[in-house]
Amino acid sequence: MPNAVSLPNPVAELPEVGDLRAQLRRRGVAHTLDSTRLTRALYSSDASLYRVVPQAVAHPRTVEEAVAVLDAARAAGMPVTTRGAGTSCAGNAVGPGLVLDTARHLTAITALDPEARTATVEPGVVQSSLQVAAAPHGLRFGPDPSTHNRCTIGGMIGNNACGPRALGYGRTADNVVALDVLTGSGERILLDGSESVDAFASLTALKKVVGANLGTIRTEFGRFGRQVSGYSLEHLLPERRFDVARFFAGTEGTLGVILGATVRLVADAPHKLMIALGYASMADAGDAAPAILPHRPTAAEGLDRRIVEVVRRTHGESAVPPLPRGDGWMFVEVVGDDPAEVRARAERVLADGQALDGFVVDDPRQALALWKIREDGAGLAGVSLASPAYPGWEDAAVPPEHLGSYLRDFDALLGQHRLDGVPYGHFGDGCVHVRIDFPLTTAGGDAVHRAF
Repeated sequence: MPNAVSLPNPVAELPEVGDLRAQLRRRGVAHTLDSTRLTRALYSSDASLYRVVPQAVAHPRTVEEAVAVLDAARAAGMPVTTRGAGTSCAGNAVGPGLVLDTARHLTAITALDPEARTATVEPGVVQSSLQVAAAPHGLRFGPDPSTHNRCTIGGMIGNNACGPRALGYGRTADNVVALDVLTGSGERILLDGSESVDAFASLTALKKVVGANLGTIRTEFGRFGRQVSGYSLEHLLPERRFDVARFFAGTEGTLGVILGATVRLVADAPHKLMIALGYASMADAGDAAPAILPHRPTAAEGLDRRIVEVVRRTHGESAVPPLPRGDGWMFVEVVGDDPAEVRARAERVLADGQALDGFVVDDPRQALALWKIREDGAGLAGVSLASPAYPGWEDAAVPPEHLGSYLRDFDALLGQHRLDGVPYGHFGDGCVHVRIDFPLTTAGGDAVHRAF
C-alpha cells in the first residue's frame, strides 16, 4: 500500500537535520531530537487543512533545554515552529523546519498567587489544568476556547485565543501579565513592563516601527474587540505604555518563542444562568447581539439548526434539551455574586433579546448539555451538510452591530460560488467560525477554494 505522505528513508537523514543534530550535540541536548518517519508524519498536521512535513521535531524536557535547542537551530539555520496541542485551525502549528513541541514536557505551573490573582506557567500547561489548579481559590483563567481540555497556555497566547467567555473576561492578550520570550535573534527578554527598550535591539527596532506609523496604528488598529488578525500594534502606542507582552499575544511564534508566562486569574462567580434565545435565522440572531451586550453577559454564542440536528441524528432526541422555536439560536450566560441580581439580569436579557422565543435555563444539567453542543460546534459543523465541510474560515469578525448584515452578505457570497457553510461563533463579540463544503476531493475543487 502506498504511503499517504512520501518521506525519505529514515536512515538517510537530511543534511540539514545532520547539521542541527551536530549543533544539539555540542550543547548536550541531542536527545531531544526526533527525525523518524513516523514522528515527522504525526507532526505534519494540526486542526487545519494544511499538511507540512517538518524536517524534525524536538521535545525539550526543561525550559533550559528549549533555550539550547533554539540556539542550536539558529546556528544551523533551521526555521522553528513552536507547537502546543496542535489545535490551530489555520496551520499555525505546522512548519517545514524544526517543530518545537512544548506540550510533552513543559507543563509546570510554577507559581499560583491567589492574592495577586496570577499564575506563572510553562508554555505547555493545558488550559483546563490551570483551571483545576485555580478553582480551589475561587479563581479561573478567563479565556476558554472549546479546545480547553487540550489547548496550551502558550498556544493560547500565540493565537490570542478567546473562546465564549472572552466576552466577559477578555481575550488572552487582556490576561497576560508578563512573558519570558526568546526572540529569533537570540535575545531572551522578560516582558513585564520594566524591560529596557534600549537594552534590546529587537525592542528598539519595534519602537521605531511604531513611531513611524502612529497615525495608522491609532486609526486602524484595535477598533473593536475581536480585531485580532495580524499584529495588535495598538498595544505599543505611547499612551498604552508600549505594552510588548500584550502585543506579543497573537504573533503566532513569528517574533519569538514563549518560554514562560504569568497570566491574570479572575474570580469565578458562584452564580450563573443561561438564557436560550430562538430566532428565524442566524442573521436575525446576529442582529440581536448588540441588544444583549448592555446586560453584561459573560458569553453570547450563536449556532445553527443544522448543528443541533447532527446531535439528534447521532445521539438521539434525548441528547438535545428543549430549545426555543427558531432555526438559529443564541445562548447567553450571565454570572454574579448575588443570585437575585443574576436572575433579574437574565430576565432583562430575555425581554430585550428580540427573539421569536426564549427562556431562562434553570436546570444546570440542561445548560451544560446546551453548552456542550456549542462547544462541539467545530466538529459538528463539519458533518452538518450534504458534503464534508472544512475549517479555514476562522474568527472572521466585525463590530457586533454589523454582525447580522455580515452574515447575510456572507451567505450571499457562498451562494455565488455554489457553496454552503454552517456558521457558529461568539456573537457577542461579532466573531464567526464557518465550516464550508469546498469540493476539495473532486477535480477542480482547489480552484473553487482559491476563487472563493
